[in-house]
Amino acid sequence: MSTTVDLVTPLRRPGLSATLRSEWIKLASLRSSWLTLAATAIVMVVIGAVAAAASASGEAVGAPGSDGSDPLSTVLTGANFAMLILGVLGCLTGAREYGSRMITTTFVATPRRWRVVAAKALVLTTVVVPVAAIGTFGAYAAGTAVLEGAGEPTVALSDSGALGSLLGMVLWLTCVSLLGLALGFLLRSTASSIGSLLGVVLILPPIAGALLPDSTDAVLQALPSNAAAAFTTITATGDIDISGAVGVVIVLAWTVGLLAVALRRVVTQDA
Repeated sequence: MSTTVDLVTPLRRPGLSATLRSEWIKLASLRSSWLTLAATAIVMVVIGAVAAAASASGEAVGAPGSDGSDPLSTVLTGANFAMLILGVLGCLTGAREYGSRMITTTFVATPRRWRVVAAKALVLTTVVVPVAAIGTFGAYAAGTAVLEGAGEPTVALSDSGALGSLLGMVLWLTCVSLLGLALGFLLRSTASSIGSLLGVVLILPPIAGALLPDSTDAVLQALPSNAAAAFTTITATGDIDISGAVGVVIVLAWTVGLLAVALRRVVTQDA
């Protein structure tokens, strides 16, 4: 009697949970990822404390409120640097595998490419949100302690708009990293995606504000950084008269929209 052994095993395509585990391993196994995240929180806290000390001593920015700023803006000065760091991390997450051509292997293992984009976005959000929260509230605590020690005005969490601005900063930093991720997938180049992100977030708003007439302020409000100014402490270019809720909607629309465009390109075009 002969026995036939079936050596053909059906190929199982990985589901979203398996793709999530894979993307988590990719991010967590890189020491640079943890150094970048740690640097984000440290930079926000240290710069916030230094800015508060300089403000309290009358150096650089003067006493809180004397130059049109407020204590909350002072202690969150480091958010501008954190935004750059997290944006670069997002660009690297989206574009790194294209540079090494490992993206081909990733798509062979996960033919449903949307899962790769979704998994990278979820993993990035999972690590950025707590880091942004630690950096934001840590900068607030450290900077406020410095201002209080110098007898300068401070902002309490119970004050109107204070907690909303802090939470808004966490949301904005997270969205910046996701914008970087989307650009990484779209441009498939780390350098190009970083340059484009810096252009849209940092360079374009002040240039547009300087060159365009005042009648275009309504258009400038639609830029992500200007919209974010409505619910955070970052400085806007031009007059921003939209509410915080509208600003959140605009920023989320930019983020979701750019991710959707990136997803379409990933699904419809070869790696």
